[in-house]
Amino acid sequence: MATALASKFFIDIGFSLMQIGVIAKAVAFWTSLADGIIGGIFLVKIGIARGLWIFGVLQILATIGFAWLAKIGPLPLALGVLYGFETFAAGLTLATFTAYIASTTDPRYTATQFALFTSLAAVPRTFASASNGFIVVQTGWFEYFLICVAPSIPGMLLLPKIAPWRPQR
Repeated sequence: MATALASKFFIDIGFSLMQIGVIAKAVAFWTSLADGIIGGIFLVKIGIARGLWIFGVLQILATIGFAWLAKIGPLPLALGVLYGFETFAAGLTLATFTAYIASTTDPRYTATQFALFTSLAAVPRTFASASNGFIVVQTGWFEYFLICVAPSIPGMLLLPKIAPWRPQR
């Protein structure tokens, strides 16, 4: 979740700046360490294709979790658990997506292709973020997070084609 939008969301649902800062900093540090270590080990064991499936679903669940938080209100424990889960899922998803992009490049042009692919992957996020505030104002936070899940559905539906779930060998 973008930092400015996240702060607005947390404040809008009733968290204090102190709660946001303490929870976000404490949780983000530990989950960032964990997703780097656990995610790397897990990804080696399950493979990139399965990682895209599993971690994609975790990222969707994290986004739905923010809709849930919008409904239940400012519970610090819920924020800590959800923020940790979202940070963990985002790290796993990013690592897997990066590994997938790297695996699709031609070894002779890896650096150029990797740079192009990662830049192209950022384009939709850049354009979509410009309208986020307008969408929140029109729909509210709960509906906004459900709307945020919608763009993930086509990507998940493409996974059988680009990253089929195959038995491990």
